[in-house]
Amino acid sequence: MTEIEKKKVLLVDDVEFIVDVMASYLKNSPVEIVRAASGQAAIDMALLHWPDLIVMDVAMPEMDGPDACRTIKADEKLKNIPVIMIYDPDRDPAPDQLKTAGCDDVVTKPLAREDFLTVTHRHLFHIERRERRSTCQMTVDFTIDGESFQGLGVDISRSGMYIEFRDKGLKKANVDLSFYLATISDKQVMIKGRVVWINQGHPRPNLSMPQGFGVEFQLIGEESKAIISKYLEEN
Repeated sequence: MTEIEKKKVLLVDDVEFIVDVMASYLKNSPVEIVRAASGQAAIDMALLHWPDLIVMDVAMPEMDGPDACRTIKADEKLKNIPVIMIYDPDRDPAPDQLKTAGCDDVVTKPLAREDFLTVTHRHLFHIERRERRSTCQMTVDFTIDGESFQGLGVDISRSGMYIEFRDKGLKKANVDLSFYLATISDKQVMIKGRVVWINQGHPRPNLSMPQGFGVEFQLIGEESKAIISKYLEEN
């Protein structure tokens, strides 16, 4: 049986961590990742690998994203490749201005997993937006802006979790999490993440879920990752 050739996605950012984050979001999708760290490198890699999708940061050395996008769209061989620009609304040009460079779509920093996958899936169907989630029930200790709280874990995946918690002042922010998945390990799971969805108030956005918030995992050690993976396999 012939193996189906994977689609290629070119990820471009001069910050390696950002490329790693994007690649982690695509790990459940049947795509091959190609990397570049500048606009000129993106053009070179596009000519070498012929990607099916390019996701590129705006601000980069040597050649920035918009200039690289103009060059790609002016090339007869490359012009039909969808280009998504990653932009910082506090620093970079507005989306309308970026689209004059020829980009097909934009996604905002900081990169939220759901937003990233929704936009990329729009231009490459092979990108999978969903991942396996399992219900859970454990105490979660978390810290936001130096203040400590406790909530109840409701469900979990490899990239995030939902925490039952009531606080009208809750906001989207970075969060440090720690909890135990006692049926798997006696080691504490420790994660740095970000609050990306708030389900509070009356009426709250999703009445089928208890009041709480969704967290996207951003930095997780190998041991904690392995504990979560085993939990998902067994539940």
